[in-house]
Amino acid sequence: MVGECRDELVRESLELIRNALMKYLKVSCRRSLNIVRLTGQKRVVIDFYGLFSCYEGTEDFPGFVDAYNYALGCVGLNTISQLLEGTITEGGESGYQLILDVEKFEGLCREALKS
Repeated sequence: MVGECRDELVRESLELIRNALMKYLKVSCRRSLNIVRLTGQKRVVIDFYGLFSCYEGTEDFPGFVDAYNYALGCVGLNTISQLLEGTITEGGESGYQLILDVEKFEGLCREALKS
């Protein structure tokens, strides 16, 4: 349960979530894009477990789940899904997955690989 939602903490939590995704993509895009192209996939599923390992915590949000739960309680699932440019569903090893259309995935990969 989230207590008071403070704007600066909401921004921080969303930024940390997005940064974890971009760091994950920077490491995994080349291989993943090759697989997507070979198989003709229409969607890409990223288990949050991968985001956990790429997350860089802060004092306020030491773990990915801390940032995610805070953002979820303050701005809701739709805002987080929009931030990550996909749909968040239950499932996978971690309990949650991000589902991206291939076009969005390719765009996010281009962005991640530039940084």
